[in-house]
Amino acid sequence: MDTETAILDAAAALLEKHGPAGLTTRAVCEAAGVKAPTLYHHFGDKDGLERALIQRGMADFMRRKQQPPASADPLDQLRAGWDVALEFALKRPALYALFAHHARAQPTLVADAYSLMHGRVQRLVDLGRFRGPVDAAARAVWAASNGALALVHLGAARKDVEAASDLLFKAVVGELSRPAA
Repeated sequence: MDTETAILDAAAALLEKHGPAGLTTRAVCEAAGVKAPTLYHHFGDKDGLERALIQRGMADFMRRKQQPPASADPLDQLRAGWDVALEFALKRPALYALFAHHARAQPTLVADAYSLMHGRVQRLVDLGRFRGPVDAAARAVWAASNGALALVHLGAARKDVEAASDLLFKAVVGELSRPAA
């Protein structure tokens, strides 16, 4: 294993065990068995290390979201993408919290995920299953999904997060599926 990977692995383990507050350069160096200059050489500073962790986590997340769909139904595909996001946040809550913190300052971090979801909503609008406009429908789906993900930040129990997520998905789909009044 190369030094950079060892540092990232140590940082990821610390992050999930102690949360973002436990991700100090000193703790990462100790866990990875390197000196501070080595960490700084590879990542520049703590922000650079955090960005690298997020980048690695997002690459894994997007691989899962972009897997070939199990169903040809665009609504099933939308739900599968929604569930991938929820599972990611539930399995790696500290990384998700770090990602969400950075995404507020750097919205481009979510651009690929938003684009993928937007494309799925576009197909549903094109098929007449969702009413448009597409951008408004996509923002509604995104907001509802992020509402479910916010419960992870609050420390809600998994079953409660999953139940609220299911309710939010059904509510936004139900509203977007209704004929225009």
